[in-house]
Amino acid sequence: MSEQYNTQPAGLEKKLDEMYKKWPQLPEGFKKWLANNVWWLALIGAILSALSVLSAWNYATKVSQVSDVARSYGVDLYYGESSTYWWLMMAASAVEAVLLFMAFQKLKEHKKEGWNLLFYTSLVSIGALVVVAFFSASVVGTLIGAAIGALISWFFLFSIRSKFTK
Repeated sequence: MSEQYNTQPAGLEKKLDEMYKKWPQLPEGFKKWLANNVWWLALIGAILSALSVLSAWNYATKVSQVSDVARSYGVDLYYGESSTYWWLMMAASAVEAVLLFMAFQKLKEHKKEGWNLLFYTSLVSIGALVVVAFFSASVVGTLIGAAIGALISWFFLFSIRSKFTK
């Protein structure tokens, strides 16, 4: 059976799949369990992402208000940049929530399209972390953390990729 690389960044999917095939493999029983249960994990992730949108909205509006009040008194606070951080996080969380809500039923049916949506969610997450790293006090630490998180999440994601073929 030839491999099907049908995500938009198919070259990246293929390279990661080839890379992770060389890594130590999870036990087959765990792969099967994960593939059978990833749908409800995605649903929980979608709900948590939607809740984080509300939280980020709250923080962003409060930080913007504090910054506006301070500027009205002639004080320029660092909070303006912090507000941008929260707006970016809110946008990324909203996209992630939508992708995960779209994925969960397809994952339950073991459709490759559901797996693709998880892959896209991981790319959005990594992209958001790279962008917000530049609003962080520790740019390098945030980027290293994003890279480690990507490697770990992709390890599990690519471990079950073959279980989604429909």
